[in-house]
Amino acid sequence: MQVFKFGGASVKSAEAVSNVKDIIKNCSEQKNLVVVISAMGKTTNLIERIVVDYLRGVDYQEHIDQLRTFHFDIAKGLFNNPSASIFQQIEKLICDLESYLKLRYFSDDELYDQVVCFGELLSTHIVSAYLNQEGVDTQFLDARIYIQTDNNWREGDIDWAWTTKMIQNDVKPMIQDSIVVTQGFIGGTINNKTTTLGREGSDFSAAIFAYCLDAEKVCIWKDVPGIMSSDPRRIDEVTLFKQLPYKYAAELTYYGATVIHPKTIRPLALKNIPLYVNSFLEPDKEGTVIGDFSDYPTTTSVIFKPNQAIIRFEEQDYLNVSKGDLGVVFSECARLNIKINMIKNSALSLSICTNNETSKIDKLKDLFSDKFVVQVTTGLELITFKNYKETTLNELKIDLSDVYMRQFSRDTLQVAVKVEGD
Repeated sequence: MQVFKFGGASVKSAEAVSNVKDIIKNCSEQKNLVVVISAMGKTTNLIERIVVDYLRGVDYQEHIDQLRTFHFDIAKGLFNNPSASIFQQIEKLICDLESYLKLRYFSDDELYDQVVCFGELLSTHIVSAYLNQEGVDTQFLDARIYIQTDNNWREGDIDWAWTTKMIQNDVKPMIQDSIVVTQGFIGGTINNKTTTLGREGSDFSAAIFAYCLDAEKVCIWKDVPGIMSSDPRRIDEVTLFKQLPYKYAAELTYYGATVIHPKTIRPLALKNIPLYVNSFLEPDKEGTVIGDFSDYPTTTSVIFKPNQAIIRFEEQDYLNVSKGDLGVVFSECARLNIKINMIKNSALSLSICTNNETSKIDKLKDLFSDKFVVQVTTGLELITFKNYKETTLNELKIDLSDVYMRQFSRDTLQVAVKVEGD
């Protein structure tokens, strides 16, 4: 039993969806397979703009029209019958999206989850219907029913026991005779509210299904040949990793490598399920496999994490930073779901490097403005050098005396630098 995951780039057009069909036909027995699909192309970004405009009271109809046209155009390129039911299904889903915008919610994040999920619902309805038209027997599965979470909007925590029971009972029999097509990125609460699993969380969805079904392997199909030592657009010489240990891959994702979602590795490692990263552009070529390997790479990996901010908490009246102060700051960061990517403290101050999420940072500033002098520096990029070598640092022309924050431990160097133009 296998799990395939196709990201937005792999289903961004009619031609791309047809290529997905070919990969499924060639790489599977057309059963014992779960196919996890992301929203098509940049659909999630578009729906996020719809949500933002709605919350601001700005007219969002133009974006709705773009959403409708984009999906209708893909469907027109795939379906032979212009009156096929998929066209009515697309229109219904978009009307449902508009209806959900006007319901009452307790928070903006709850609204976000109820609306942004329509990107995945649109893509999976189209792909499932197309596969059936092309003779690939599939069953459509609503992931919100089976991936059960709490109501931690925008990053739901999985109820593993209940999710495993649901998937084992229902999905396992389905895949005996046909392929199951389902959504990435989304789950659901016990009271039928939609949750999302974190931005770009479709990889994690694939890992959840694999864990619950004791899959033989997971294959993530990307627009890159596999996992490389760095971004070839930023570094002249890069290495394609043929295999990586789970722990090393987990480190890369923690530092900001975007090929795999950070939560993907753990459920697969717990059951020793190998993860393959292959190119949907060249499906016959060998990519990267992540598994229970003992050999760690010695090649220097460089990971770029953009859109970072440094928050500096300075004690007033020259008091020393106490352990209690540190604990309260970290506790509030956890409560606000602020991810700390690097920490530096001195006698008088504490600095953290985090993702530049303005609303969360503003809340943190308000909480501590009476106790600390709080300063925020934005427009930064966090660069991590795993298996650090000075030659790589020189290639990027980074002067360590000019960085805003840095940390060196054993073989790993991290620097936060100002992005030109910000």
